[in-house]
Amino acid sequence: MEAVKVRSLRTHHQLRELTKCDAILIHRPEIGSAYDEQVEELKEWIDLTAFVLATEISGDDCGEGRRRELYNDVLACVQRIEKRGVTVLAGVMDAPQFRFPDWRVAVVSLTPKLTDPGAPKRRFILVDKRCVALGPDTPWTF
Repeated sequence: MEAVKVRSLRTHHQLRELTKCDAILIHRPEIGSAYDEQVEELKEWIDLTAFVLATEISGDDCGEGRRRELYNDVLACVQRIEKRGVTVLAGVMDAPQFRFPDWRVAVVSLTPKLTDPGAPKRRFILVDKRCVALGPDTPWTF
């Protein structure tokens, strides 16, 4: 088990850190299928932001203003989820893998405020390293 430092997803800085990761783990205990669409939307926004930032690194700059707009869109998605009574926490976990010593995983935890009212004050969550391990059939392993 690994303790991952988390906090409510609220800032552009947090989004930049999440999008620098190699993978994303979304933990959603007690969040039913009624939230599937919004959870998928959040995952897509994070993935799009990661793509845009990676494109900028390769030299195709979209500009600071456009990045802010993108970050604001992601945070607006988070706010829509929170308005439905869900706490959204996020953090980054170092999870070195064979031949990928710098492997990092974005961890996003969604919990219902009704059954987990203390979640916004939570500072750490425990993640089983097996949940973020690359398996032997993963195409990136050699």
